[in-house]
Formats: sequence, structure tokens, C-alpha cells
Amino acid sequence: MIKTIIYFTNKKARIAQFSFNKQAFKLIKDESISLAGKEIDPLAIKNFVAKQGITKTNIIGCLFRHQVSVRFFSFPSHENGEIERMAQYEAAELLPLKPEETIIRFLVLNKRNNGYADTLVVVTHKEEVSKLLEKIQSAALGIQALSLSSLALIKCLENSLDKNNADDPVLLVYVEDGAVEIIIARNKIIEFSRGFLVDDPDRFPQVLISEIRHSMELFFNNAEENKLKKIILGSRDNDLESIAEVLKQRFAVPIQEEKIDIAYGLAVLDGQGINLLSNEFTISKQKKSFKKRISISIGLLLVNILLLAGIFMLQINSKQAYLEKINTEITSLKPQAQTVQNKLRKLEIVKEQLSSQLRILDAITAIADIIPVSTNLNMLSINEQGILVIRGQAKTLQEVLDFVSALEKSEYFINSHLNYSNRRKIRDLELIDFEIQAKVQ
Repeated sequence: MIKTIIYFTNKKARIAQFSFNKQAFKLIKDESISLAGKEIDPLAIKNFVAKQGITKTNIIGCLFRHQVSVRFFSFPSHENGEIERMAQYEAAELLPLKPEETIIRFLVLNKRNNGYADTLVVVTHKEEVSKLLEKIQSAALGIQALSLSSLALIKCLENSLDKNNADDPVLLVYVEDGAVEIIIARNKIIEFSRGFLVDDPDRFPQVLISEIRHSMELFFNNAEENKLKKIILGSRDNDLESIAEVLKQRFAVPIQEEKIDIAYGLAVLDGQGINLLSNEFTISKQKKSFKKRISISIGLLLVNILLLAGIFMLQINSKQAYLEKINTEITSLKPQAQTVQNKLRKLEIVKEQLSSQLRILDAITAIADIIPVSTNLNMLSINEQGILVIRGQAKTLQEVLDFVSALEKSEYFINSHLNYSNRRKIRDLELIDFEIQAKVQ
């Protein structure tokens, strides 16, 4: 992951980039732009950032100690809500401005067992912060957090502070481009902070010695409580050897020189602790971010809809093409299918005819079984509708009627009836001519 840091001194705008993982931070880009007349030129920074290919969003910046008002309080509560109300009340005395003209932030440094909370309260002029942000935004840079230099410096010293004798305070003097910050820390917790500018290099040693003494007097109530372990003189690139020699002559505690990169401390902080961006700026940024996310979500939704519509249309077209292919194959097979169908119909007709003929044979067999013994048949005919006509002679009319009744009871015939009967005499023999009609079922 890449972190981009930007901060401004009276002489330059510095932009540094760090890559980091779980193991370590690595400085991959470190560029500075000189400020003409101590003024920030957004266009020059914009062109520089574009030329260097520096990430333009999620940038972390800072204000130096001399740009804000800081106080340390011990509030009788561990509740953030109560601490915030007390911090707001105390902050009203730090700057001669109305509350709406200031940005007030607090950071709980240590919660004591007696119920008190050591708290850092920071107050700055909202208008000055807004001017700085306008210039940063004019340079097409998107700032994520605006931290405090004191907290970044403590982060830089975490590994340098001796865990042994941790109760003894350490004084840090940090110098960069005429800006000086004096910090007193104990147990890796900041307990005192002052910042100032020195415009005259010739007076720098004298002013620095005076400010260090004044800071020690403010921090320690009397000389007996002065258990200062050491003074760390730090800077990013300044040669402080001559100043260190002067301090060694004036102070009885050890003087230790260290190279300190405030950008590294800001990268490690990652905007945590205190963010000096105004509430209005943060809310506006959140609204823009929310609108951007909404726009992206809507765009993704539309893309998904279009993709689904495209997939649906492809499926429809594929199915339509498949149906057309099937219809074409059906059309080509239709003559063959018609031929097969005609053959099937003929087979059905033949089957019906065979079945009918077998039925007729069974019916004739049944007639032979039920015909009276003294009855003779002259004619037996059947038409296409299955109507059977039987003609013959019987000795009596009763035999004819019994024959009709037997046909009706047979499973092969329905609607059996006598069409006519006629009595005639041949020599001494009397016969009954008859005609019976029935339907073969």
C-alpha cells in the first residue's frame, strides 16, 4: 500500500511517498518545491505532482506546533462525551475567537487509575485551515487527514526512547526550515509541547537555549524535580552539530543527535489521533464520497442490467435461431413424415378391415351355433356399415322369432329384428319364408 504525505514550511512544500506492509515502511519518493516569498503556488504544485506521477488522493498532511494552540489537561472522567464537553469549555480560553471560528480537537493520552484522564487539547483557527485546504485542493490534491506535528514526532521517537528508566522525561528539540518544536515525553507519552519560528539564523542558538530553559521551567515546578534524562536534537536534513555543541556547554544532561523524518511519523500515524480538518470540510468530503459511491453503484447497476439484457437477448436470439433451425429441419422432413403418416393410415385401414373381417367370421360362426336345426338359410349378406341380412325358411313362425331373439342376445349383434315373414305351402309341407336384419358390433 502507498501513503502520500504533504506538509508546508516557510521555505518549501514537501511531498513524500511510503510503501508499507506488515514488515516495514519504505520511502519511495521524496520531493520538495521551494516556496517563493513563503507563499504556496497551487499551480506549481499541481504541475509538479502530475510530472512526478504522485498519488493525488488520500493524502495526509499536518500543521506544525507553532500553527496551533495546545494545552494539557487532567479531566476527572474516562467518558469521551464528558471529556469532549470539558475540552470544548477549556478550549474557549485558548484563542480569542468565537467557537464557530475555531477547530477544537482532543486526544486522551492516558487514563489514570484514580478516574482522571490526561488529555491533549488542540485549537486552531478555522479560517487559516480553510485557506490551506483551498490551496491543496486547487493543486488537485485530495487530503484525507490533517494531523499534528507533535504526534508524528513522538511516533518517530518510539523506537529511540529507552524502555529502561521510562519514568524519566526526555526533551526533544526538532528543527526544520526555521520552525522549532520542543516536546517533553515520558513513557512514550507526550506531556509538553511548544513551537515557534526563528527567522534570524544568527540568533538561532541564543533563542533555542532560551526557549529550552523556559520550557523546562514550565514543565518542572522547581529544580529539584528536574530529572530530565536527555535532550534529543533532531532534524530531517539540517546539520545541527554546531548547535549540539552549544547545548552541551549550557545543559548538564546528555545531548543526543538524531535524524528524524516527520513524514515517516505522519505515515505511521495514518491520520489517527487528531484530525484538524474542519467538520464542514469532513462532511462535504463525506457527501462527495457518498455521491461518488452512489454514482458508481448506479453505474455498476446499469452495467449489470445491460449485461443481463445482453445475455437475455443472446439467449432469445440463440433460441430463435435454434427454433428456426428446427423449423427448417421439420419442413425438410415433412414430405417423409407425410409419407409415413399415409402408410400408417393405410395400415390402420387394413387393420380395421382385418379386424372387421375377423369379427364377421366370428359373427357367422355364432349364427351357425344359434340357428334352429329345422331352419334353412338361403342368403347371408353384410354391407360396409356392418348391417347383416339373413334370409331363409323355417317350419314355424316361432322358430323365426326364437332365432331373432337369439341374435339379439349374442355379443356380436345389436338391433336384431324381423323384416318380414311369409307363409307358403309346397305340396303337403308348409314353410315360413323370413328376412332378419341385425348390425354386427
